[in-house]
Amino acid sequence: MKKLIYLLFFAIIFGQDASKENIQNISIVSTTNVYSEFYDCGCPKNPLGGLARKTFFLKNMMPGRDSFLIDAGNALFDSNQINPDNLSIENKRFKARNFVKTLEFLGQDVVNIGSNDFKGGVDFLINITESSSVNFISANLYDKSSNELLFKPYHILEKDGLKIAFIGLSQSARSNSIINKNFIEEGNRYISEIKPSVDIIVMLVNVFDENLIDLSKSFNNADYIFLSGSKSRTEPRSKQSDAGALVYGGGIQGKHLSILDIRIKAPNKAIIDVSAPFNRLQEIDYRLNRLQAKDPSIRLEELYANQPNVLSLIEKYQKEATELGISLAGHQNRSTFFSVPLSPTIPDDKDVAAFIQDIADKADFSLKN
Repeated sequence: MKKLIYLLFFAIIFGQDASKENIQNISIVSTTNVYSEFYDCGCPKNPLGGLARKTFFLKNMMPGRDSFLIDAGNALFDSNQINPDNLSIENKRFKARNFVKTLEFLGQDVVNIGSNDFKGGVDFLINITESSSVNFISANLYDKSSNELLFKPYHILEKDGLKIAFIGLSQSARSNSIINKNFIEEGNRYISEIKPSVDIIVMLVNVFDENLIDLSKSFNNADYIFLSGSKSRTEPRSKQSDAGALVYGGGIQGKHLSILDIRIKAPNKAIIDVSAPFNRLQEIDYRLNRLQAKDPSIRLEELYANQPNVLSLIEKYQKEATELGISLAGHQNRSTFFSVPLSPTIPDDKDVAAFIQDIADKADFSLKN
């Protein structure tokens, strides 16, 4: 029975299918509120994060995945409330300029402009982003003098014939030289414009926790929403709205990766979110492994033969896991959300670490907080 559980578990993870050439697999990896952190957060107890760790994880723990790398906003400058770097504005600009260069080195695809990204001034932000290979987007921030968009409103990426549009928005960005148009109205205008020509619409939305509204309802024709500004982090088991877009918060300082895996076998049919049941299957697998760790050489049924309560629990777990596995495997189109901590157990990617060290050597201040 336990072998069956593992087979179901890994089949779901890796999308094994006899006709897998007809399956479209997309992985979207999001960060948010990174605050120009090149390294981990420096937290005394659990120092999570870091660009070199992120790259190692993507290369070695998501092998064979051609992931889309996105950021929901607030990537380029420190936060006054969270681990402020207390640097001069010129040093902050040095960090921001080189953070963009590092994102280019990482192969970053899309970055939404957040309120925090204007900390070095509008002209500076335009200067470091306009010729970048990274697609910086915002659909509702306009230049006050020309009444033109400061950035392109969206970017479309394609893989295996599947087109995904990323639309950038900011509710909270403020500057004397910009016009912040109603982000809900502008977002829905672009959704209506591009929906006929794309398969999936992803909104990257910069908001504050205190301003957070029902975004699923506000953008009910979008598919997914990734947040910045908000400091909350979505867990896979978090309950989502029954209608409208699914909303994901990534926390702060790039400590976690928000990973959305989308598997499509039947185009033009609904994509079912299976994050909660998949998370439950992982939890059961973990608990059975803990029980098995007592003696891996003996079957669970024999190992706990004299403990009827534990045997009953094992049977319950196995039954539930089998039912979950069969149910999950039955969904032709499904999306699964993961929140992955970039823990110190994950090594640094050597190339990225060397790239950042070169930047650090040119700075007359420490890049680490």
